[in-house]
Amino acid sequence: MAKNEVVVQQTMKRRISLGELKEYTASRGYVAEDVVTGTGAILLPKGTELASLLASVEHLEKNLRRWEIFSIPITIKNDIDVEALEHILNSSELNLRGVDPALAKETIAQVENVYERIGEGACTPEDISQLANQGRTLAEEVTKAPEVMFCLGKVRGWDEYTYVHSMNVALLGGFLASRFCPDQTELAENLSMGGILHDLGKAKVPKEVLNKPGKLTDEEFTVMKNHTVYGGELATANGISDERILAVIVGHHERFNGGGYPSGFDHDQIRLEARIAAVADVFDALTARRVYKEPMASKSAVTIMLDNMSSHFDPAVVRVLLVSLGLYPPGTAVELSDGSMGVVVGSRGSDLMRPEVLIQIDKLGRKMEDITIVDLSQGQDIFVQRPLHDVGKLSV
Repeated sequence: MAKNEVVVQQTMKRRISLGELKEYTASRGYVAEDVVTGTGAILLPKGTELASLLASVEHLEKNLRRWEIFSIPITIKNDIDVEALEHILNSSELNLRGVDPALAKETIAQVENVYERIGEGACTPEDISQLANQGRTLAEEVTKAPEVMFCLGKVRGWDEYTYVHSMNVALLGGFLASRFCPDQTELAENLSMGGILHDLGKAKVPKEVLNKPGKLTDEEFTVMKNHTVYGGELATANGISDERILAVIVGHHERFNGGGYPSGFDHDQIRLEARIAAVADVFDALTARRVYKEPMASKSAVTIMLDNMSSHFDPAVVRVLLVSLGLYPPGTAVELSDGSMGVVVGSRGSDLMRPEVLIQIDKLGRKMEDITIVDLSQGQDIFVQRPLHDVGKLSV
């Protein structure tokens, strides 16, 4: 992976008083604009590193006051090293357990193998059965993970999208089902098993259509839509007879108000399993990197899905997604009201606007050395000032 894919660069502007300048020389910041006299002479050039001012800060402060300059604009840097962040998030200290990396890699490889065997005409009922059982294992895994976003894998190469996506839909579908009906363990299991198989029919769609960068023609879209039917036929022919699992495979592109495919069902005609799978499928697709698009921020994806509630999706299922992720989903870099910066790691309370934040830069712009998590839902007088960036899904 290229370095520019690993580091997320964040900046935050603020104006500080001269009395604060000495404290900020320990920050990872710089002067945001030229500081000039009334006659236009530059006293402090734009881009000056604040750390370089420590030795002369008292002299500089006196000089600026002489020109009746009592504050300066600065920019604080927070370059998030995603690999380092993942290491922290996976540490035992945080107890943010994601899916076991070995299990994730095994699942992705197993999906890829089944797709290849379908393409070769060599797929057997045992292949499909083993893959479905892998979905059952994922259902068990996701019940142990506090935050589902730390289970979802990121797509690193164009060719692996379908395989990683199948795993993610299994994980997210099982998670949403467990939240939607916590007393129905079979629902979560069926969603995960159906999720791992939900795009099975894409193995019969030509690669040039499946990975086309631009908009599909009407003819190509018709071919693409057939993947739900192909998937149902493949699953049935290879021993999958449970209607709940088949509903996920065939029905995950049905729309809540009708107009979806393959049957154009609406509302109560669509099984609950398919309605949950539709939300999991679209959320993961929006937040994934594809050959024709960059990944969308989780918060933006949730916003789009809220806008399409009741037309495309079951509103009750979308609300479960929103409550589970919060308005600032895990992985969102945020600026807090006290000037500190960090990354959202969870949303434990009922207040969607007050998540748990792993602080990376303190209010004086200094890089944090220790792991510090602030739970904004616990009566803190601090709140999210604004989102900065979405770090995205973690690697598996």
